[in-house]
Amino acid sequence: MNLGDCKLRAIRVLGQGTFGRVFLCQQYEGRGEADRMVCVKRIIIRNPKTELGLIKEEVYIISQLRHPHIVEFLRSFTHAGTVNIVMEYVPNGTLRDVIQQLPPGTGGIHQERLLRYFRDMVVGLEYLHIRCVIHRDIKPENMLLDSTDRVKIADFGISNVHAPCTQQQAGIGTPLYMAPEAMSSQGKVDFKSDVWSLGLVLYELCLGRSPFAALLEKNASPTQLHSVVQAMVRPRLDCQLIRRLYDSVWAHICELMIVYEQERRICLPDLFLLDGGVTTTLYKQYFSYSY
Repeated sequence: MNLGDCKLRAIRVLGQGTFGRVFLCQQYEGRGEADRMVCVKRIIIRNPKTELGLIKEEVYIISQLRHPHIVEFLRSFTHAGTVNIVMEYVPNGTLRDVIQQLPPGTGGIHQERLLRYFRDMVVGLEYLHIRCVIHRDIKPENMLLDSTDRVKIADFGISNVHAPCTQQQAGIGTPLYMAPEAMSSQGKVDFKSDVWSLGLVLYELCLGRSPFAALLEKNASPTQLHSVVQAMVRPRLDCQLIRRLYDSVWAHICELMIVYEQERRICLPDLFLLDGGVTTTLYKQYFSYSY
């Protein structure tokens, strides 16, 4: 398939959605350099007047980011009514794959691996927030794993720069991971909305399932989801099963992150101060990575 760039050869489709397709490609480097595998997100522009501005915003956001736990932007180009975003290829799947491979009824991943994944996600998300970017779609599918099993945050298609977001932007995201304020037209999405979503990812890594999934029908409406969330999280989410399987700090972290009232929910920097072992791990990573 011709992607419109002679340096790229499409190998296979990695994923697709309403936006278009994501291709695994071989990129010819030339000048004696070894070719590399890259990922190309090909976005079909159906309505330039309404879509082009949003796509340009996505390209702008990811082009400004450079961090070991953020998928690296390489370049972008247009071709035949599409915008193509070339990014590094992260080969080892996603955290969704990790969760789906857990044996049923055995809980989640090993505690050492849980700490590594949590460390990578927190440090990567903190970098986004320092750059005034709200991701708005934190979920296992957007947490990619590289060849060394490090987490890299991906997919900034609905991110927002210079938070907080306006009420008109509420309701955007993946419903099961959406913070309560993001479900409501009266809510105000901010950095703590990403904290809620990250807490749900952590919960799934501990238990292999969402806390809300058992009470929801397959095609539940946003209103039904909101009702279930309210019922389960007020006054606080029950994390006793996590306490039985892991050190109590993980249940405590989930309880502080998955909090219905936005003002009572923990902010990301305070996660660095909750537990000596977690703090040490976060700061070692924070000060040891290289760009």
